[in-house]
Amino acid sequence: MSRTRRTKREIITAKMEKLDQQINSLQKKTVALQDEQDKLAQELREAEAAEKKAAEQAEQKELLRLIKKSGKTVEEVREFLEKQ
Repeated sequence: MSRTRRTKREIITAKMEKLDQQINSLQKKTVALQDEQDKLAQELREAEAAEKKAAEQAEQKELLRLIKKSGKTVEEVREFLEKQ
């Protein structure tokens, strides 16, 4: 059985090909991770918008509760606020 020795050039070329494969693999993983990051960023924006809307609705309910509790009509409150 004879073994053929690879030349230095062949060894270096094989190493470079292996590195190219690893780079390609990492690039694919990077793209997938960036897609996941973009998706999560969109979910975060949606969650923040929903929280803001819920806070505004809670404030509106609280104002309505206070107006009802005061016994004033909406028109009376409006006139009061316009004078301010």
